[in-house]
Amino acid sequence: MPAERTIARQGRGAGFTIAEVLVALVLFAVALLGVAGSSALAVRVTGSALRERRAALRGADRIASLRAQGCASARSGTATDAALALDERWTTTPAAGGVTLIDEQVRWRTVNGTRTLLLRSAILC
Repeated sequence: MPAERTIARQGRGAGFTIAEVLVALVLFAVALLGVAGSSALAVRVTGSALRERRAALRGADRIASLRAQGCASARSGTATDAALALDERWTTTPAAGGVTLIDEQVRWRTVNGTRTLLLRSAILC
């Protein structure tokens, strides 16, 4: 009989109780929610940075194009890129003292509203 009691005690103490399993599952679920929240934030920030980078590249390309045209033919204007959801407006000032000033404004929409990037440059005439 003492041998049977020893075997029975070992069998009961070898596993996990339901309470321990539930606590482990709750902790695991909380950890997964934290990882999911961090992932969602990372995706939002990455998307925002990508749109800002596209706007900066578009503005730099426009300024390079205006510089390539030279002082005499650089004109103000606007452009819209529906695919990238970018709106551009550039303004050139008349050549004064051998310099034409360029203001390039790029706008794009975000979840929180409209963001604007302003680039300024000059063309030496």
